[in-house]
Amino acid sequence: MTIGEKIKQLRKKNDLTQEKLADYLCVSYQAVSKWECGLSSPDISLIAPLTRLFHVSADELLCLTPEITDERKAYFDAEYHEFWTKEDHEADMEIARAAVAEYPGDFRYLHWLASNEWYVGYSVKYCGTEREKELLENSIHHYSIILENCDNTELRNEAISGLVFANKSLNRIDEAKKYALMYPEAPETSRESLLAVCLKGEELADHRQKILRKGFGALCNALFEMWVYDNCDKRYANKALQAEEEILKIIIDDHNFNGFSVSMYLIKEKQAEIAVANGNFDEAIHLLKQAKEYAIEYDKVKEIQKGKFTCLLLDHYEDDYTDSRIERLLMDSWKKEVLENKVFDVLRERKEFQSLINE
Repeated sequence: MTIGEKIKQLRKKNDLTQEKLADYLCVSYQAVSKWECGLSSPDISLIAPLTRLFHVSADELLCLTPEITDERKAYFDAEYHEFWTKEDHEADMEIARAAVAEYPGDFRYLHWLASNEWYVGYSVKYCGTEREKELLENSIHHYSIILENCDNTELRNEAISGLVFANKSLNRIDEAKKYALMYPEAPETSRESLLAVCLKGEELADHRQKILRKGFGALCNALFEMWVYDNCDKRYANKALQAEEEILKIIIDDHNFNGFSVSMYLIKEKQAEIAVANGNFDEAIHLLKQAKEYAIEYDKVKEIQKGKFTCLLLDHYEDDYTDSRIERLLMDSWKKEVLENKVFDVLRERKEFQSLINE
């Protein structure tokens, strides 16, 4: 509740009209109307007279009672923890802006706002406009505040990453590189290797597989980054796509991919797009069917929040998907992609395609 809404509530509770309240405060009734509509706020000099008139504390007038404050904070916390799952970043940006205004100094909320400013500014809607530049500049400003003042390592790293992307979006390549070089190198590999010297037996096997799982995931992610973006050489992109699939199948040779079902899903979806471009429509439908199967498999893993590998090289290792950033069902994403991606328009009249959608 804003102060204007609170004034309106208290005015009605005390059986006062806007005109009568204006008379008591020696202001115009238009001023009272603007407060209650949220177009302006009363001057600070009127806070004390308003508290005396309504017989309430300044905290209550300003909606700062513990109950209201706790409820509002809980609302913003819930919105913050889910902001990366939302599709309407422009609406979410306004919620983040309110959170920053009401809780200054909470760097999580500032990160939330800066991220949405980048999402919205970089969107197709504002591409090439002054609004794009304004939002990206705001994002850089807010990320810089976090980097300069926040002690939380995770948020600082998020800010550095955001500064790289925002500056790159504004074609400030040297500035983007400057921040990229600030991002800390992870020392875990050398530490983990050193720790392995101290272990033996099953404990050593567990540890070795932990190192393998981390490096394996990093390699797959590096290959994904190479083929998913169209601005790289198509030869490299196609080779990276092929290599990621082959490496996944070599390491996880029993095809119990667990969380890597997401990777296989994305690979098959991309291969389907390539098949369509090459005129191989039957192959494209077959690949989309495989992508669907991997989506179903991942949703099963996500439901139980654990993924136990059974392949020889990782059979001591179990992934935890409790905090996975994929909130919606992957099957929902598959269906949305297949229905909305214009690349697949040429398949829509085919019975096999329609059956795949409806089964």
